[in-house]
Amino acid sequence: MLRQLCIENIALIDRLELTLQEGLNILSGETGAGKSIIIDSLNFVLGERADKSLIRYGTDYAVVQATFESYLNPQISDYLNDIGIEAEEVLILRRKMTAEGKNECRINGRVSTLSMLKGLTELLVDIHGQHEHQSLLKSANHIVLLDSIGENKIQAVKSDVASAYEAYVGYKRELSRFGNSDERERHLDILSYQIEEIERVNVGEDEEDTLLAQRKRIRNTEKILSALQTAKSLLDGYDGSGVGAELKSTISALSTIASYDDGITALNDRLNSARIEIADISDTLSDMLDKVDFDSRSADKIEERLDEVRAVLRKYGGSYEALKNFYDNAKEEADMLANAGDRTKELEDLIKISGSKLKQSAKTLSELRKKVGAEFEESMVKELKDLGMGGSTFKVDIQSTDDVDEISAKGADTVEFLISPNVGEPLKPLAKIISGGEMSRFMLALKNIVADIDGIGTMVFDEIDTGISGNISAVVSEKLCNISRGRQVIAVTHMPSLAAMADSHYLIAKSTENGKTLTHVTLLDDDTNEVARLIGGNDYSKYAIPHAKEMKLWAQRYKDSLN
Repeated sequence: MLRQLCIENIALIDRLELTLQEGLNILSGETGAGKSIIIDSLNFVLGERADKSLIRYGTDYAVVQATFESYLNPQISDYLNDIGIEAEEVLILRRKMTAEGKNECRINGRVSTLSMLKGLTELLVDIHGQHEHQSLLKSANHIVLLDSIGENKIQAVKSDVASAYEAYVGYKRELSRFGNSDERERHLDILSYQIEEIERVNVGEDEEDTLLAQRKRIRNTEKILSALQTAKSLLDGYDGSGVGAELKSTISALSTIASYDDGITALNDRLNSARIEIADISDTLSDMLDKVDFDSRSADKIEERLDEVRAVLRKYGGSYEALKNFYDNAKEEADMLANAGDRTKELEDLIKISGSKLKQSAKTLSELRKKVGAEFEESMVKELKDLGMGGSTFKVDIQSTDDVDEISAKGADTVEFLISPNVGEPLKPLAKIISGGEMSRFMLALKNIVADIDGIGTMVFDEIDTGISGNISAVVSEKLCNISRGRQVIAVTHMPSLAAMADSHYLIAKSTENGKTLTHVTLLDDDTNEVARLIGGNDYSKYAIPHAKEMKLWAQRYKDSLN
């Protein structure tokens, strides 16, 4: 439920904190006092579109924060998990808009997108106003609502339909990979050519790098030869007095003083090791010089092989790994196509069997939906009659397809709620109901039936009493009270009977302070005077207060009857 709404710099509101209660919360006040501003603020923090005109004049930002308690259900838990936010005992939503039009949304302190915020709040609050079509008015949601009303008996069959659908679609998807016999033959020819080409070229894992290194060496043969010759000449010397000879002379000279210094022997050992190493290096250079040989035929072969390897790699993915994956997949697919005859016949039989099962499951589901729909129609007609729409006709229109390929995981049906508010008028979609009074009463009847189904913990009714008067106003009050016994209801009203039914009554008023008009909200300990004002005013009638008291007694008796 919505526990607290904090509003800052919205229209006539400077700063306002509204703490709401369980049950039926009533907001009333004079026209223009700011009731719609509070609903606009709530819509704002719930993620509805808003423009800069919402920001209070003279300020450069607006902020609304909503705090929810006892809000968690499986749907909300799953949604929070999907968007990466940990569910906590209290949920705090905050939205800020600046004069530059910048929006900032936060869910429990974490920055979120507007769509993430709206996706969450659609599971928390349902706001119904005279000109708004909420989730239950969208035809796409009607099949979901109908299935929810049917509860377990529909859900079990829906599961069967979904399983049959997955099997049917899976077999069709596999068969589509084969194509017809001509297509299979053409594709197999292509695959065979590609496999043969890859096998013929037979690219090694690091072959391209090896070939590039060989080509680089051949192209630099002259430089390599010159460098090797220079290095060997420097080590060996041109006249026999190379590095090795010099080291030998150095060792001989130091040996003459070895008896005078113990460290000389160690130095001679190191010099001797260096002389041996240099001699070995010289031999290695000789071997390398012997092997340096420019062969134009080898160079041509390397170029040809490199071109061949690169062409195949480029054709089949650009790398050895991609080439190997392509080859493995091609071999697998070629084997599958080569044996396609038996498998396609098997798949065709499976498609026929699974399609028949899908149609039967969908038919069973359609029959259940029609049965639940008929019961729902009766309940709606009864509710509408209670609300003064006795001439209304309500129908759950279920259209089913016999084409197995048009059946989905949800079945073969499309569902739409139709209504004729008056005798003699044709049935039409809910979204085309024009009268505000009819809209209000229909929504109230519908919500009174499904209040325990949609799982939304807070319902807001913005002047649902529009177009309602007389005895029907008392029925509307009772219906809203019924809904509020299972969830939190917030209602903005001018209807005294509904105000009298309040569990918590908030008076909205405006005042002028320091040259500014501001909106205030007060929780009334005793709302008798406000109910009297709504009846017709206690300023000019001595009967207004007694009437208000009598109305509150009537409301209390009705609430007691629900316990």
